Amino acid sequence: MTPQFLRAEAARFRGMADTVEREASKLRLLKMAADYECQAKAADESTEPNVGEAIKVKGGRKIATELGGAV
Repeated sequence: MTPQFLRAEAARFRGMADTVEREASKLRLLKMAADYECQAKAADESTEPNVGEAIKVKGGRKIATELGGAV
C-alpha cells in the first residue's frame, strides 16, 4: 500500500468519525485513522533514500589472470 492510499484511508476514517453519534464508534474510527497515519509515515521513511548510506557493489566473476590459473 502506498503512503498516499494510507493517508486517504485515514482521512476517510476521520470523516466517518465525524458522522457517528456513539462515542465508542467515534473513538474506534479515530484510532483506525491514527494507525493508518503511522503506517503512511513508516512507508514514507522506508521509500526515502538514505544519502549518507554507503552503496554496496557486488563484484562480478573472478577471471584468471594467467593461462591455466585457478578461478
